[in-house]
Amino acid sequence: MSKYRSPGRINIIGEHTDYNDGYVFPFAIDKYIYINLEKSEKFEFYSESKNKIIIQEKLEKTNTWADYIIGVIKEIEKILHIGIPPFKINISSTLPIGAGLSSSAALEVGIAYGINDILNLNLSRVEIAEIGWKVENEFIGLRCGIMDQYACSLSKKDNAILLDTYTKQFQHIPLKLGEYNFFIINSGVKHELGNSEYNKRRQECEEVLNKLNKKTFRDVNKNDLEKLNGTLFKRAKHVVEENERVLKTVEALKNSNIQEVGKYLFESHESLKNLYEVSCEETDFIVDFLKNNVLGARMVGGGFGGSILVLSKKNEFYNLIDELNKRYHEKFGLNIDYFEVNSANGVEKIGD
Repeated sequence: MSKYRSPGRINIIGEHTDYNDGYVFPFAIDKYIYINLEKSEKFEFYSESKNKIIIQEKLEKTNTWADYIIGVIKEIEKILHIGIPPFKINISSTLPIGAGLSSSAALEVGIAYGINDILNLNLSRVEIAEIGWKVENEFIGLRCGIMDQYACSLSKKDNAILLDTYTKQFQHIPLKLGEYNFFIINSGVKHELGNSEYNKRRQECEEVLNKLNKKTFRDVNKNDLEKLNGTLFKRAKHVVEENERVLKTVEALKNSNIQEVGKYLFESHESLKNLYEVSCEETDFIVDFLKNNVLGARMVGGGFGGSILVLSKKNEFYNLIDELNKRYHEKFGLNIDYFEVNSANGVEKIGD
């Protein structure tokens, strides 16, 4: 049996820009999906968190979590023109599911990496990321950008990745935060309209391009915004300004100006809330509470719940978290989960 671990990711900044040919700035975190793989007589998929085994003679869509595995196997077979032998696959996780930390990409990348390793298929880490992205878009049906899969596959510990999703060029940027740390607060909510609204935002951004007669958002600038109004203006304004914030954040980090990084995080949240309209009452409550207490904070992931990324000194964060949890519980009847974020390598083998 071969053992692998595939990390989740957080994105420092650059939200809803990855499918708009923009810039993103993620890094892998030390929360993982663990995958045990061994050849078998038939396909068996077991998830410890779901407490469920799915056994298939013939790989077909199930509309369950197993589709992330099935999609990867079928995609590898398609691009390499080979048959994948049956595997017994056991999944466990320390990565919170549904928290906006990219558990689905971690699973896709981890399965592709493991099968590639065992069968000596010679797929590169970029090709593995692309396989996961295709599965998410074409097999699962969520029209995501390439950020999550690239982060899970290509990350290096103590670095973030500046990824240009238009050219697919990337570079590792050292994460030098001084006395500050990143933290994740899980709001404990995930509103059901997330996926449908996510795809709707993509459609709206495509409408922007049609209206401006542009092929890509990389050709859209602030002057173009004057030709738009209403919802399309708001969506385009977020994308254009969020791309600028990514590049400013990278420069601030290179110059050890951590205060500027925090400022851009708060600006990003306000834009996601007011222009892109993918926030929700619960995450807004948390960010509002944090505004005068930490260096920066914003919602991360697709939106409508999920997690908040926080940039803070460690002692300041832990001094305020109990009061935040108390007020959050009083208002919503929910408790928050939280943990310190540490950077990690991309997917890797951890044993036989």
